[in-house]
Amino acid sequence: MLRPIFLVMFIAAVLSAQEITVPQFSFPDSTYRVGQVIYIGNEVTKYYIIEQEMSLKPGALITYNDLHYDINRIYSLRLFTKVHIDVLPDSGGLATLSVLVTERWYFYPFPVLGIKDRDFTKLYYGAGLAHNNVAGDNVQLYGAFAIGYDPFVSINYVNPQIDPVNRIFFSFRAYYTEQRNRSLVSLAGAPNFDERRSGAEITIGRRFSLFTLITMKGEFLNLAVSDNRTGRTLSSGGRDEFYSLHSAYIYDSRDLKEYAKLGSLVSVGVSKYGLFEKDVDYQRYSFDLRTFVPVREEFTVAGRVFGNFAYGGTVPNYGHTFFGYSERIRGHFSTILEGEHIAGAVLEAHVPIITPRYVRFERIPFEQFKDMRYALNFALFADAGNTWHRTEPTALNRFYTGYGAGFHLLLGYSAVGRIEFAVPYGSSFSKGEIILDLGAAL
Repeated sequence: MLRPIFLVMFIAAVLSAQEITVPQFSFPDSTYRVGQVIYIGNEVTKYYIIEQEMSLKPGALITYNDLHYDINRIYSLRLFTKVHIDVLPDSGGLATLSVLVTERWYFYPFPVLGIKDRDFTKLYYGAGLAHNNVAGDNVQLYGAFAIGYDPFVSINYVNPQIDPVNRIFFSFRAYYTEQRNRSLVSLAGAPNFDERRSGAEITIGRRFSLFTLITMKGEFLNLAVSDNRTGRTLSSGGRDEFYSLHSAYIYDSRDLKEYAKLGSLVSVGVSKYGLFEKDVDYQRYSFDLRTFVPVREEFTVAGRVFGNFAYGGTVPNYGHTFFGYSERIRGHFSTILEGEHIAGAVLEAHVPIITPRYVRFERIPFEQFKDMRYALNFALFADAGNTWHRTEPTALNRFYTGYGAGFHLLLGYSAVGRIEFAVPYGSSFSKGEIILDLGAAL
């Protein structure tokens, strides 16, 4: 509970908010080429962390579109609360790019408060400690614990450039969680149960270009069920222990990762579950394709097609794919679909109501929270998807579909909130549902 003095301070800070006028580009479009690039405001962050996200390199023609694109790419690093690029004309048709940033708060304890599976009844809470920019190299080191729904403890280390010359990526994660069973197949009329999971992951990858990344992840998982019954694990003793290997190719040219209006994402993955074990031995093949096409005056059409398919040996119930948890079909938002395979599609149209801008909270004492970016969009959408088992046929007329409209609010620190109204395809509006959700749908 907030003490009255803190509540008064919070209200005073909000009331002190003032709109910030972002400077507009005053030079003619496509007039100058990049001479040099200077960086201002990155007191902690190394300049090359920003540089590697920019498409505008020395000698490149400077266009309005490229400037806006690079601003969003830099903001997507999630290291800055504000980003702007000034163009300072030099002689001989060249111009200096002045990249101005305001850094976020990097090292801090934080409360853990969230919802699991996008369900507001599944609340968890706890605390953690994070450093999101160790040595200014965009290295992330954080640990956290939570109680409530699916309690957990975890420690994570992410280094996007452990070898800057070869652009090698490395990450490590270790965790323990008590996760509530999601599988309806595992229930079989019995009371629900917990899956006690402990494990570790090591990921190594290489960034080949501005957009292209290839990764390889090794993982160990120890999973035990609180109530052992037939089919809940592949081993008869109620505990599965196995190694798995995952590889992925990722092409990501999106301008703003949390809510893009330009670019594409192509992600293709192959996973092998069970490397030396006799009980667990199956494979998964996945793809996730997204594209964002600006049509005119900030109007954007976005689409996503994705799938994940199992082959080989028996897939454990806890390894099934689902709609109704992290993946949802709007119009059937709370419907749980379970199978060995999953496929889905999303189509959205985004119309800006408030284009990205900044507001300044003068009375907030921390500089890292004074300037906050926000935007508001109206969206139309249509979703489709289904899950199925290898023994079942699949057809497009068996897919669950829905459509609707809503408002998407983009806030500082890369937060996205959505309020939407969705209707199952072929049903009346009286069958519609109101959706409150966090994060973009694609």
